[in-house]
Amino acid sequence: MDDQSVDTVTDSGFSEMESPENKKKVNVFREYVEMIIEVLVMVFFINSFLLQSQTVPTGSMEDNMLIGDHLLVNRVAYASSINSWDRIVFPRLEVGRGMIVTFKGPPEIEKDYVKRVIALPGETIRIEGRNVYVNGVLLDEPYAFFKGGISIGGDSFPLKTPHILDAMGNITYLPFYLLDKQGFIDVTRTRDFCNRFKDCVEIEKETGLPIFRVPEHYYFCMGDNRDNSYDCRYWGPVPEDYFLGQPWRIFWSYKSTTADYLTPGFTHKIKDILSTFVHFFTRTRWDRTFKRFS
Repeated sequence: MDDQSVDTVTDSGFSEMESPENKKKVNVFREYVEMIIEVLVMVFFINSFLLQSQTVPTGSMEDNMLIGDHLLVNRVAYASSINSWDRIVFPRLEVGRGMIVTFKGPPEIEKDYVKRVIALPGETIRIEGRNVYVNGVLLDEPYAFFKGGISIGGDSFPLKTPHILDAMGNITYLPFYLLDKQGFIDVTRTRDFCNRFKDCVEIEKETGLPIFRVPEHYYFCMGDNRDNSYDCRYWGPVPEDYFLGQPWRIFWSYKSTTADYLTPGFTHKIKDILSTFVHFFTRTRWDRTFKRFS
């Protein structure tokens, strides 16, 4: 036998001493696997606890948010579950009037909404045309836009004159209407929501007009584009535990339409992806990239 080293072989048939080349390949493969796992864990952690991406599919927040704005949402902004040590790194914000928030939609729990907080728990709100009164005081709203479109019952909230709610003769001052999946008014759910918040309607002593008192642990939110926003005027206030976070920055803005995002069907999605690929540079709103919301 010559002086060349020979690997001994165990009973299982594998060499006790692997060659340097094989060891290197194993180490490189292991490093790639570990790196991929670490990245996936980090992305999962960030998306689950810190930041969430969200797309604006409608014009309800124009002109402050446009259709096709892709947002990064701060998920810990309003979180009540983080402990005192976590709050040092991720301070919790108290929800205040004028803040833009994202939340699970009460009429469509599977969808995320983006609106602005208008009235806080315990406050009263009354709307007449373009004027919003909170606790009887006219609210200054430099962020509000009026572009024409849908309007709530008689441009007032609550209604000045109640209408019949159902065949039993029950009446309501609330101009709510909730839609089913086909886009028609869901009579049952509309009646349920009106009954749920009927005790929130009061008659203001000074004016004799009905006002709506926001329940504790609820917030009244509206879109900036008042004539084209499906918001608390249609389905009532938002429970605080529905809040998801606060929009932080736009990471990408792409000129598009509501139909691009809300039209169902796999074929449409494929066409939309191809269209985005072709028009990426011409339809991207570069001036809105990294815009921050305060």
